[in-house]
Amino acid sequence: LTRIPQEGETCYAGMITKTLGKIDWTKDAASIERLIRGMSPWPSAYTSLGTKTVKLWKAQVLPQGPEAKAEPGTVVSVSKDSFSVQTGDGLLLIRELQLEGKKRMETAAFLRGCPLKKGDRLG
Repeated sequence: LTRIPQEGETCYAGMITKTLGKIDWTKDAASIERLIRGMSPWPSAYTSLGTKTVKLWKAQVLPQGPEAKAEPGTVVSVSKDSFSVQTGDGLLLIRELQLEGKKRMETAAFLRGCPLKKGDRLG
């Protein structure tokens, strides 16, 4: 290998804190999905569902369909094994999550114990 000295200014990366993991649903779906991956396993990306905190562990970006957009953070569809949430731009399909006080689980197991319906709000 040929060593090449670094040129220019060096960058300082600040300390990662738990507050960096709070999900802002007005951002686009790709940014939120990257936040979820980047904050795993610590401090984790989180949001709220009613009065409980929910950590999101896996998600997938879905293209926005021609249907009317809902408010960011609104559950727009629920199936037996997943649900999708409206973001500022696009939809986010939630694959794995953890409800406060519970173990990390796939969305299908979560929906069996805590049924969601279209129109519920996260955040």
